[in-house]
Amino acid sequence: MEVLAYLTKACVKECLQLLIFNNPVPKNYRGYGVIVASLPGDVGIGERISNLLGAQHQEVIHKVFPDGESYLRFPHPIESDDYVLVQSTYPEQNRRLLELVMAAKTLSVRGARSVSAVIPYLAYARQDKEFLPGEVVSAEVVLELLGSSGISDLYVVDIHKPAVLKAFRRRSTNIMPLNSFKKYMSGLNLRNPLVVAPDEGARHRASLLSKALSTDYLVIKKFRDRYTGKILHSFPEGLDFGGVDVVVIDDIISTGGTVADIASKAKDLGAERVFALATHGIFVDGAVERLRNSGIDEVIVAKTVGRVVEGVTYLDVGDEVANVVGRRFL
Repeated sequence: MEVLAYLTKACVKECLQLLIFNNPVPKNYRGYGVIVASLPGDVGIGERISNLLGAQHQEVIHKVFPDGESYLRFPHPIESDDYVLVQSTYPEQNRRLLELVMAAKTLSVRGARSVSAVIPYLAYARQDKEFLPGEVVSAEVVLELLGSSGISDLYVVDIHKPAVLKAFRRRSTNIMPLNSFKKYMSGLNLRNPLVVAPDEGARHRASLLSKALSTDYLVIKKFRDRYTGKILHSFPEGLDFGGVDVVVIDDIISTGGTVADIASKAKDLGAERVFALATHGIFVDGAVERLRNSGIDEVIVAKTVGRVVEGVTYLDVGDEVANVVGRRFL
């Protein structure tokens, strides 16, 4: 014991591992040297990642000062380990983003070997280009900010437009929770299912889900007034949904207007049942009531944000996200 007292903490780690396995220990063995840190916006995914890796899990201490500023503190000394920060950014988008940037910068300047970020829902990602002169392209600004904070690996769940991740300029991974969607939808005994994308932007989601469910998909034409925000959908002539279960898939349900409009038209065209399936459920401005009134039979979203709304089915995608992140260290 007296000898151990003179050894450094790092040396004790190495010695114990050598005694147990009788072999040199790779730095990434079962999470060795990996610390998963959950920030205030984590929705339970941090613990899943740490369990998968056998890594240490920390809850970052936080509070809000009377003037509204955030306080963060890592519960243990920062060492030269690989850190994985987990933070979703809704609700309180601005606060959650700044907390993530502050935490990442702190780790990077205090000797962390690497800093990865897992963001189940990335706010500001929908403005991915300049539609009107002078508009701020918020997705690029946020991704560049994250890159400048010292984050080397970024994991997001079903970002609005995957192509925008090039603005991060480092390693990035977009996780589509397809297995979770397939498992749940397959248990609904769908009759003659048809997957519907509300616009061209959702085509790749509809294509993936339709293949997983061994069915077809349809893309609806969408027209948006860039000044008023009003949206119009155009269905193909002669379309008949008689005897069909329709699954409308998108990345985000916010006000629910887009999905509700399509669901209402699908019912008018004879659809038996209509399901709304999305990765992120924001649900603002009476969205759930709007969806119910449109004739939707069930609203299903992944659990990626820190707000739960009554009357919505939430799918746990924690293991699916953890498996993707885990490949970086296993």
